[in-house]
Parts: sequence; structure tokens; C-alpha cells
Amino acid sequence: MSWLRRLSRDRNSSKGEQDLPMPSFRPSSSYTGNNQSVPYKDTEYPSAQASQDMISSYRRTAMPQEQQRVASTQFPPGTAGDDATMLTPPTNMAAAPDPLTRAFNEAIKPYLDQIDLLKNQLDDMKLQIQDLEDERGDIHAWIDKRGLRADVPLNVARAMDTHTEAATTLNFQLDRKMTMLNYDLHRLQDNVNDTLPTATFVQTLSTLIPNIERLAALAGGAKLAFELVIKLGGNLNSHGDGNTGNEADARSKADFYARLDETMVDVIRQRLEQTEEPSWPVMRDVKRIEKTGQYLKSNLGVQSYFPRSLDVLRYEAKRGEGQQGRAPGYSP
Repeated sequence: MSWLRRLSRDRNSSKGEQDLPMPSFRPSSSYTGNNQSVPYKDTEYPSAQASQDMISSYRRTAMPQEQQRVASTQFPPGTAGDDATMLTPPTNMAAAPDPLTRAFNEAIKPYLDQIDLLKNQLDDMKLQIQDLEDERGDIHAWIDKRGLRADVPLNVARAMDTHTEAATTLNFQLDRKMTMLNYDLHRLQDNVNDTLPTATFVQTLSTLIPNIERLAALAGGAKLAFELVIKLGGNLNSHGDGNTGNEADARSKADFYARLDETMVDVIRQRLEQTEEPSWPVMRDVKRIEKTGQYLKSNLGVQSYFPRSLDVLRYEAKRGEGQQGRAPGYSP
């Protein structure tokens, strides 16, 4: 009777699991022998603890099948519910900005719009500046074509002197203008059938001196200005009848040569500061000026012809034998 009581106790302990099918148990290898199966006996049941473990294992394997059965019952195949069970949230969806970031973006939006507006205005101004520069280039070309560079206002002259060929162009136009003035003075004198006073020639030729000084300040322009100063003095000597007894004419001529001498000293200083290839043969120009001065003194009564300029040139010729190397800022 003891086995009946044990059987009743085991059945009572598993009364809550009567709705689940009981697993079938197979005898272990301890019940087999000589490779013969031992008949299964209904009275051979495992212990209570083993039964609980087996029931739990069965529940874990049967639960997914039960959930799938319930889902298929609620959502038949082909309906939206079937697809809903397979949906997964997208991974590339951008997160919504937090309130602080959204408020910051809204606060700076007017300033960003203003920055874009200013950028557009800046681009428009650049285009306008380019158009103005093109127009300025056309005007400068028109001025040079007609040889009017020496007659432009000072602010226009500064802009034109920034070009690389400014010295050569200005020298060419000054030389042509000097020739034209000299020709006009001769024609005027022929038309009046009388000798014009020297002061008239001096006043006309003196208008070229500021432009010669401007030429000397340009890169490579001092050498060209040196020749223009000597030519300007020679143009004055070509006018007049050679009468040296007129004191007014002699005084006007002396004042003009004194001013030319001051200009020549500045031109020499700037020429010594510039580099020339080949080097400047100073002694050759000294002899040339001395020879012209002797002629003017004996024939036209000119007592001094570039006296200060000759002193500077002689000193430089003696010091370096025509070689440059004077430090910038040198002032004789």
C-alpha cells in the first residue's frame, strides 16, 4: 500500500498542471541491459523535483508556439496586423531638436538672413568696382593716345603713375610736348614779326618742370628726367636774337637756369639712388655740361650753367669714378 500513497501524493502535487500533457519518459541506460529494451511500467514515475523541472522546460518551448497561434488568430494572413507584427522602427530617422536648439535657431535666423543680404550686396559692389576699373583703364588709354598724360590733374596722374611703363610713357609724352611748345613759340615769334621777350619763353617752358620732377620720382625715371632738363635748357637758348644787352632778358634767363639747376640737383640725387645697367658714366655728362656752358657764356652771355649740378657730378665722379653706390637719402 505504500506505493499507492506515494502515487496519490505525486498526483496531488501536479494537479495544477493537468491541462498540459505529461511528457513521456524513457528509461535510462541503467534500466537496460544486454541491448534489450525494458518494458515501460505505468508505476515508474520520476520524483516530484524532476517533474517540476521537466514541466518548466516544456513551458519555455511551448510558449513561442502559443504566442504565434494567438497572433495568427487575431490577425489573419494578408491583413494589416500581419505586417504590423513585422514592422521595425527606422534607424536613420533624425531626432527632433530639443526646445533649446529650436529656440536658438529661431533667434539667429534674422541675423543669418542679414548676412546673406550683405553678401549679395558685397558681390554687387565688386562687380561695380570692376566696371569702374575697366572704365578707368579706357580713360587712361584715351589720354595716352592723345599725349595728354602730362596735362592731367594730379589725382589722375597718381593713378596713371602706378603702371609699370609709367616712366617711359610720361617721358615720351613730355618730350613730344616740349617739342610742340618750342615749335609753337617759334611760329608765334614769326607771326608777330618781332622778338618776343625772354620772359614769355621762360613762363611757357617752366610749365614742364613739375612734370619732369614727377618723372624723376618714378622707377627708372631719373635717367630720363636728367636728359629732359638739359633739353629744356637748350630750348630756351634757341629763342631770341642773341642780344645780351637787354637786362630784363638776361635776368629772366638767369632765373630760369637757376631753377633748372635746383631741379637738376634733385634729379641727380634720385638717379644716384636708383640702379642702372650699365652704370652711369658720370664724367661723360660732366664734360658735356661744361662744354655747353662754355659755349653759352661766350656766345649768349650766360654766366652760370648748372653750377651746383656740376659740383655734385664732379664729386661723384672723383669718389666712385662713375660707379653708383650712394646710400638712399644722400643729399649733396
